[in-house]
Parts: sequence; C-alpha cells; structure tokens
Amino acid sequence: MSLIVENEIKWLTEIILPKILRNGKLLDEYDESLAETFEVKSVEINVIGVDEAYMLTICYRATVELKYAGQQLQKKLVVKKTPKLSTELYNVIQFESLFSNEVIFYTEILPVIQELSNGKFAAPRYYYSEIKADAALIILSDFASDGWSVTKDMYGLSLEHARIAVKYLGTFHGFGFAMKQTQPERFQQLTAKLREARYAKDTLSTEWALKHKVSLRRAERVVAKYQPQVEKEFIRKFQQLVYSYVGYGRQRVAPREPLATLCHGDYLRNNVAYKYDTDSSGTPLDIMMFDYQTMRLSSPMIDLSVFLALSLLAEVRYANFDTLFDDYCNALAESYRKHSKQQLPEFLSRENLLREYIRFLPYAIHITSYFLMSLVAPSKTSPAENFESEISTKEIVQTAMQQGGELVDREIAHQLMELYELSRLHNVQIDENIDTSKWSEEAAKFLNDPTELYEID
Repeated sequence: MSLIVENEIKWLTEIILPKILRNGKLLDEYDESLAETFEVKSVEINVIGVDEAYMLTICYRATVELKYAGQQLQKKLVVKKTPKLSTELYNVIQFESLFSNEVIFYTEILPVIQELSNGKFAAPRYYYSEIKADAALIILSDFASDGWSVTKDMYGLSLEHARIAVKYLGTFHGFGFAMKQTQPERFQQLTAKLREARYAKDTLSTEWALKHKVSLRRAERVVAKYQPQVEKEFIRKFQQLVYSYVGYGRQRVAPREPLATLCHGDYLRNNVAYKYDTDSSGTPLDIMMFDYQTMRLSSPMIDLSVFLALSLLAEVRYANFDTLFDDYCNALAESYRKHSKQQLPEFLSRENLLREYIRFLPYAIHITSYFLMSLVAPSKTSPAENFESEISTKEIVQTAMQQGGELVDREIAHQLMELYELSRLHNVQIDENIDTSKWSEEAAKFLNDPTELYEID
C-alpha cells in the first residue's frame, strides 16, 4: 500500500498539527493569544519500511519546520496509522484494541510510571491519537532524535544487547510487582482498561490460520532432521497444545495469580531501541521499549520467553541461558526491593520463575515457528501492502514451509530441544493449566492425516 506523501503533508499541515497545537502538546509554552503566529513552514516525510521493522501499520517519520511567536522551531514526529482495510479485516486484526492499549499506556499508565520512577523511564512523547470504528492512528515523538535507535540486526542480537534487554525487563517487571504489592487499588485501576489485543476474536484471517497450522508441520519435520533425540511423542504433544492459535494463546496469556503483572506483551527486537557508546565500538549502553499495543496483565514470562526466542539465536541464548536468566532475576529482585521496601516473595524466586518460563516456552516457540521466518527473510512488501493482495493457498503453504531456509529450520528445532530438556529437568508439564479439549480432535485429525497440501517440500 503506497503512501501518498503529498496527502499526508496536507493532512498534517492543515488538520493534525493545528489540533496538536490547540491541545497544548505540540509546544511546551503555548499561549492561545499567540495562536495566529503559528505557521507550518515545511513537512518532510520518511516512510519506515520493511528493512527497518515488521509492522502491520503504516508508519513514517515527519520532520516539521514551524514558526511560532517569531521563533523558528523543529519537531520530529512518528505517525503510525492503520492501512485502509475493510471493517471486517480491521476487526479481525483487532486494531481498535491495539491502538486503545497504546493510548492508555501513554495517557494513563506512563504518567504514573514517570511519577514513581522520578522521570527516569525512557519513552516517546505522546502528541495525538484517533480511534474509530474502521481506522486508528497515534502520533509520538521520534526517539531517534534523542539518540535511540533500533538494531540493524532484525534477529540474532549479541550477548551484550541481550543482557541489557533482560536486565531492563526485570527492572520493569519488578517495578510492576512492587506497585501491585504496595498500591493494589492503583495497580488495578491502571491495568483494568487494557484490552485483549490478540486473542479476543475467535477467528483468524484465512492466511494467518493456514500459516500457523503449516508451521507446526515444519516444526515436526525440522526436529526430526536436526534434533532427532527429542521424542516424537513430545513434539506431538507440543503440536496438539498450540494447534489452536486463539484457544491456546487466550488461555496461556490469561493473568494467573500471584504472577500477574504489567507486561509489554510483545517484547522483542522490533519494539526496543538502544543507546550506544559514542566511540566506534558499537557497545550498547541503555535500552527502552516502545510500541505498547499489546500491553497486558499477564505473567512476566510472556515477555522474557518471547524476547529470548525471537531476538536471539541458539548460539547466544542456549550457550548463555543461565547468565541471561540470572541477569533478569537479579534485576527483578533489586527493583522489587527498591520500590516496595520489602523482601522478595517466594513466588518470585529463581526456581519459581524458571518453572513459569518453561510453561511459557511453548507459547514463545509457536510464535517463532510462524514469525521468525519473516525476520530472517522479510518480504519485499509490507504487511500493510499484503492486505491488498490475494495469496494462493499453495503460496501460503510454500512460504510457511520454506521461508528463512535452514537457519529458521535449525532454530525452531533447537528451541523445541531446549523446551524438551528444560521440561524434563524441572518436571514441568508443558500443557499445565491448558484445556485442549475444544481442539484436540481437530488437531489429531490434522496431525495424523495431513493432506498433500501440507507435504510440500
């Protein structure tokens, strides 16, 4: 879906920027009596493409040169908006809930976090949003202008990047648990408005549903090839568990006490930015997360498991797992004690968190099985553009079975081997607390008698 730059510039200049001016967010010291001195001199737009991030939305940077009260000023913005879709597809993707969560974060949750963290929680500045029945948008500051940047690597981050990320995540979760303990009513108020943005609808688009199911066939095939020591019965159990994308996902992410806390919900390379040393070493010094559309009340392991599965490869994750997990746990404990002034409760011990991590690993791996391929071998067209095109069943199957090649094959196989090892070592049943009865029959039929459609090499 091509962006008509001229239309966007006109829309920003004539409609949106005057609105942001009037709501008092565009300028720190806005005076209504000087409104007539406001003038947009120019707007330059740079689209954020598939080479930088995987996005279902249309997103671009806007550099705005303006004049106000005799001063020449510049604002750097990021505009994120839904592509033009049918109302049906807009609802299937749950864009209304996704944008609602992000607006709630910036307007209600972030101010409380900033208050309690003494303004030290890095986040883009919120300017404006609209949420309608068939379209939504949000406008934020461009964090790149403050020295933050996403990594050039879309996957396979280094150990240095990973350690900063898990420590930051532990600190964030520790803060959430502390607030929940010391200010339970406030915590409940902050999280009550968040909406389920992935699993509320009972149906998926035809393409996504087929891709998910075919990815389970790929997982079975690559484990047999690269990790044959993993028992076939275990892989079959994994396939049956996650066969229903909505049914399994909805149950797995549902908040369960006492481990429910404020979570990002999609913590991976796509949604974090780093600051680097000013020398040429490329050493990451700090990190911030953004894109809060999947904010949720859930287990903290939804964030840790997804980050380790989607942002790292086995050579970093598996080789350094104890170090990374200890980094996370230590940061969580320190943050909890600092903000609650209390000792760490037993349910947040390393062993309890590790067992919870194992319970969430199937969730992270099933995301890996159908999404890692899009990071390793991204499409030349954006997801937003793909909404307009019709993809044949054969193309969907071939993509799900082959995209990303051997690297993806080996990574999926290795992650399932890690799940196998950890679940046996710590005696954790991967289907614990999940009721598969609603899809077990369909899953068995599919897995035991796949049609030729799913046997494409």
